[in-house]
Amino acid sequence: MLQTISPDLLPFITTVINGSLTSGHVPIAFKKVRVIPILKKPALDPSDVSNYRPNNLHDPNQSGFKAAHSKETALLAITEQLHAKLSTALILLDLSAAFDTVNHKTLLSTLRSLGIRGIAQAWFASYLDGRSYQIQISCLRLDT
Repeated sequence: MLQTISPDLLPFITTVINGSLTSGHVPIAFKKVRVIPILKKPALDPSDVSNYRPNNLHDPNQSGFKAAHSKETALLAITEQLHAKLSTALILLDLSAAFDTVNHKTLLSTLRSLGIRGIAQAWFASYLDGRSYQIQISCLRLDT
């Protein structure tokens, strides 16, 4: 996603993200998501949820949510690139699963016990507080 952002917007985005990290506050706009499922093909049955899977949204190098791919295949690919002395980056990120399946108070307490305090701890607390999403299907909207 970052590769497709206009270079003119990058300074603004960088300022907003740096401001969030240095203040320990995540703007409420960053904690709200609207999901609008789109049919793969117009002729498909809109009542079948399997017809709403996203198309062409994954990077070709992504291992998650791909048949016959896993953490192991991702690590093998990175290892091969390192052996070939190619530039390599590995990003393992699944914030929704990490934060939505763990008790937030327990997580914040664990972070404190690991020495994460002050602004860094405040940023995590701010991120966890007030998160929401909406699923919009045609004229229906489901809020959580």
